[in-house]
Amino acid sequence: MELRTVNTFLHIAELHSFSRTARQLGYSQSAVSSQIAQLEAELGTPLFDRVGKTVRLTDAGQTFLGYARTLLETAQQAQAALQPAQQVRGSLRIALADSVCSTFLPGLLQRYHARCPQVELVLHTASTDEMLQLLSTNQVDLVYTLDQPLLQPALVLAADVPEPVCFIAPPQHPLAQESVLPLDILPRQEFLLTERGMSYRDALDQCMAAHGLAIHPYLELGSAALLCQMVEQGMGLSFLPEYIVRSALAEGRLARLNVPDCTVMMHRQLFYHRDKWVTPQMNVFIELVRQGTQIK
Repeated sequence: MELRTVNTFLHIAELHSFSRTARQLGYSQSAVSSQIAQLEAELGTPLFDRVGKTVRLTDAGQTFLGYARTLLETAQQAQAALQPAQQVRGSLRIALADSVCSTFLPGLLQRYHARCPQVELVLHTASTDEMLQLLSTNQVDLVYTLDQPLLQPALVLAADVPEPVCFIAPPQHPLAQESVLPLDILPRQEFLLTERGMSYRDALDQCMAAHGLAIHPYLELGSAALLCQMVEQGMGLSFLPEYIVRSALAEGRLARLNVPDCTVMMHRQLFYHRDKWVTPQMNVFIELVRQGTQIK
């Protein structure tokens, strides 16, 4: 029984697709089918039901699933145990929020590559729901979110940093001169906001709705960093994580608006799945994120 065949089996079990597995692993579909046929012959039982385009584990396949995970993880642990720390290699797959990516990732990746130059990094930006789905199907090793505190039994919390979200305006905007702003003045302003479904955008909408109000932005955009630049250019108001706008506020390129009736706190959190063996490359990334939270 070859480890690459066990790895192929696990990918099919997670993706429910021979063709997607072939694309992800860089095999031809016929090679994937051949590996599974050989594995089923060795075990003497079908591992998958193939009905049309649907692929599902048989009862035997479900039983073998736990053993397959143990086999692969034991092999990875053995390889890591024989590897000096400075020679950590392999891949690290991370899903993360756009705002986390644009602000924290460049410096973090620079430090990580200096520590682990032989590790291949694969990054995905996604919503929190999409990230958790990727984690649950073992398509990523870590997720780095910006959201409300997530407390799920299947998740292991590796880092947690509270992050305030604030209203911002160009310094020359009339509201920038006010010490306190009532909530009902905001719907009458021109706003540029992140897309619906982003954690802090949804928190803003919920806060406004609780007071019978709503903000209808004239522009919605997925990039928080780009929104920050557009507000600096006088294009309107926005609502962004403080860490995105901190330098612009300090340099006077933006003004923070004080709106006491809408105070939102998100959490920057790093997770992995409780059933995931923590690889050496994961450990280094977690360590660097924790160091960064101490520096902050």
